[in-house]
Amino acid sequence: MKIVSGSPAIRQPVLFCGKGRIVFEGKVRLGCYPSPYFFSGYSHIEARTTESVIRICDGTYINNNCVFISEGAGIDIGRKCLIGPEVCIFDSDLHGIDDRRKAAQGPITIGDDIFIGARVMILKGVRIGDHATIAAGAIVTRDVPARAVAAGSPARVVKELA
Repeated sequence: MKIVSGSPAIRQPVLFCGKGRIVFEGKVRLGCYPSPYFFSGYSHIEARTTESVIRICDGTYINNNCVFISEGAGIDIGRKCLIGPEVCIFDSDLHGIDDRRKAAQGPITIGDDIFIGARVMILKGVRIGDHATIAAGAIVTRDVPARAVAAGSPARVVKELA
């Protein structure tokens, strides 16, 4: 089975791996020059299980050294999103505290026209509404409504956009 479908513009090394599917719809760009980490790393996009689907839609721009991992719940990134460098998106805990417990999962849905700053972490089960902004360094553990600005660790809404 072909793991990647679609034709993103790749401007930085990217590792695509896993047993699931990684779907690019329309024009998606991976990597940015000149931007931090352009010459010193790679992005990692992994659909780890056969049930895993990572979908990235038209007009989305993903900066350098991002990590997206799905273990089955799924990651869905909308249209015209701007994703900063070193952003991590995980739809699961990836592992339990010990090997006997299954990792908790929850799908991630990122709407259209979202700005995600540098070094943001978006964790399992989160939904981010259209036209939202996530401030640099935020750790998103709960939903962010449309047209909101979220910041902090854990991220909370600090402003509503008109």
